[in-house]
Amino acid sequence: MPSELTAWLAFAGLSVLLLAVLATGNRAQMLTDGMRDFADRRIAAAGINLQNIHLKGVSDYSRADIRAALDFQRGQPIALMDLAKVKENIEKIGWVESVTVRRQFPDVLIIDVVERPRLAVWQYQNKSYVIDDKGQIIPEARAYNFVDLPLVVGEGANENADEILELVRSRPELMQKLEVLVRVDTRRWDLRLKNATLIKLPALNQEDALARLDTLIASRRVLDQGLAEIDLRDPNALIVAPFATTAQPAA
Repeated sequence: MPSELTAWLAFAGLSVLLLAVLATGNRAQMLTDGMRDFADRRIAAAGINLQNIHLKGVSDYSRADIRAALDFQRGQPIALMDLAKVKENIEKIGWVESVTVRRQFPDVLIIDVVERPRLAVWQYQNKSYVIDDKGQIIPEARAYNFVDLPLVVGEGANENADEILELVRSRPELMQKLEVLVRVDTRRWDLRLKNATLIKLPALNQEDALARLDTLIASRRVLDQGLAEIDLRDPNALIVAPFATTAQPAA
């Protein structure tokens, strides 16, 4: 009898046992040690062992952490793996927002991960953290690997970064010139540009203030005027200050 046919007949002979195990995902509750050993031998004899692990949605940054959380090896019976435990272990990893784990017979395990979105790098008390869109720290992420992310600084900056970044990102020219967003007194933002211009936003009605800035950019190219400060905190007044000039010594 061909070996492939033998393997599948052996698998069919264990179908009732496998259905019970797969239904619970916890073979310890279904089998005694002797029955478990017998099942392992029969499934191994049928050639139904784990041979391939497919990781989906996994970035290069998180791959090593996710693989380290897998407490199994190739070659063990795939049908008797505790998928709930695999899922639980992966969900403990900071990179991971959600995960699904499934078998693809005869010998493949598919792990489909949705990673937490990386929003910004947050600097606070001389430390740098990568944060997600809810302002939560991703513990495994190293800030030096994410220099392209926006930088937010100060107490409470992580908790409020999503809202201000949405406003700034909708303004490509401003976003391109942005160096850092600084949270001031846990209530408002300063935007420091790459040319050292400081834009002061109000604690309330940030969108209205940025709309005023849009008008100034369009009509006066205000971001290119060499200004040290653009103060938008008062909706009824605009305060700008040039960079201080250094006096030249007399000849």
